[in-house]
Amino acid sequence: MTGEIDALFRRYGDLFLAGDAEAIADMYVAPFVAVRGGTPLHLTDRAAAVKHVSALMAGFRESGAVVADIGRIDVRSQGDSATLATVHWTLKAATGKTLREFKTTYQLVGPDPWRILSYVNHDTVKA
Repeated sequence: MTGEIDALFRRYGDLFLAGDAEAIADMYVAPFVAVRGGTPLHLTDRAAAVKHVSALMAGFRESGAVVADIGRIDVRSQGDSATLATVHWTLKAATGKTLREFKTTYQLVGPDPWRILSYVNHDTVKA
């Protein structure tokens, strides 16, 4: 399972930086819940997810991020059909400079395929 989860988030990071909000939305389950800064965002359908992800992607582009490296993924199984995955992300500029490091925990359901039901963006952000 860990290999599948690793591949899922490597694809997720690549799609995020490529600006493919539609493909990212296909990885989510609707309705979807995102928690950012302690505030839950209830995304009731795919269109809301695309809008949410597009806004995040715009911010990443403005920061100059071109690489989304995964430092580590901590996976906690919740049986055969659900898991929690905490991803340790590092966003980098084209020069290789680290722009931002953060963690996000994703609730996944699946496994065929694994899809993201929700995420919690950890509040600690280092730059």
